[in-house]
Amino acid sequence: MIGRLRGKVQFVSEDQLLVDVHGVGYLVNVPASTASLLADGKEAVILIHTHVREDAIVLYGFATDGEKELFELLNTVSGVGPRLALSVLSTLSPDNFCQAILEGNLQSLTKVPGIGKRTGQRLVVELKDKIAKRYTAVGVSPEISGTASQSVTEAVEALTNLGYSASEAEEVVAQLELDGTESTELIIRRALGFLGKTGKV
Repeated sequence: MIGRLRGKVQFVSEDQLLVDVHGVGYLVNVPASTASLLADGKEAVILIHTHVREDAIVLYGFATDGEKELFELLNTVSGVGPRLALSVLSTLSPDNFCQAILEGNLQSLTKVPGIGKRTGQRLVVELKDKIAKRYTAVGVSPEISGTASQSVTEAVEALTNLGYSASEAEEVVAQLELDGTESTELIIRRALGFLGKTGKV
């Protein structure tokens, strides 16, 4: 099973990219949140979920552990496949999705293309207890205690995957003056914007 790829990124479409690893091209499906962090022609490290079907082996890629873990959790729900899981991640951050599940917030869940009221209710029923147990350790709880620190950790990890050193990533995130409500994706975008201004992108 492929768990991670490091190579040059070539976009095929909005949600698919080719990762060239020493001359071998791997076609990878990605959510919009991951695609927005990657640059065509640049090297990156992408976390991979290998989905084995009877007729094909399909790769799904993610910028952070949180995205990959949520993708895999979504695929445990009856009636939810990889495509709908990608749609969730393209619409909601892992933090926002988990909070919507814990609160039973169908209004937020039904913003995701492909999720109607009935599917949203099924997600809440099947995932609420799992998310409460599995994500408390990484910062997601009904009170959202520790969410900020988890988002920062994932943002730093994503920046190192994009080629920055750990010290560079930690330093730039520390200068962002976060208020604790930002998602992982927002922190990464702000960090990249800051690095762009300093000429380090």
